Amino acid sequence: AKNRLDRLPCGGGSPLAHGLSTAVRVGMNALSAGEVGRCMVVCLTDGRANVTLAKSNGDPDAIAPDAPKPTQEDIRDEILDISKKVGLAGLQLLVIDTENKFVSTGFAEEIAKAAGGKYYYLPNANDATIAAATSQAIAAAKAS
Repeated sequence: AKNRLDRLPCGGGSPLAHGLSTAVRVGMNALSAGEVGRCMVVCLTDGRANVTLAKSNGDPDAIAPDAPKPTQEDIRDEILDISKKVGLAGLQLLVIDTENKFVSTGFAEEIAKAAGGKYYYLPNANDATIAAATSQAIAAAKAS
């Protein structure tokens, strides 16, 4: 997992809705195949999504040069809707917020709440703090 995380590109467009929906699909497939008994989605985000699910999926209407630009409210609503589905699907969500509180929107915490998940604020996250937060969340999930 660490090697994969090290290779992830950062910066630029943030298709958070796409990432969450893909994680739900992977988790649901693993659960239905009996590969795992429980599934926890770990979402590292600064809460600044700016790409809709339609655009990240290559929907022609969303990627056309004259396509209307979605509002932040549209993107926010889409992400919160998907977050709710994470919880309804029986998956657990851990949101690790990397946003600087000086310019914080608090959206990452809203994502966790919408899914009934856990929230950790780690503005200076590194591999050790992410691993520790994830381990704590997994331990808490196992205890419940």
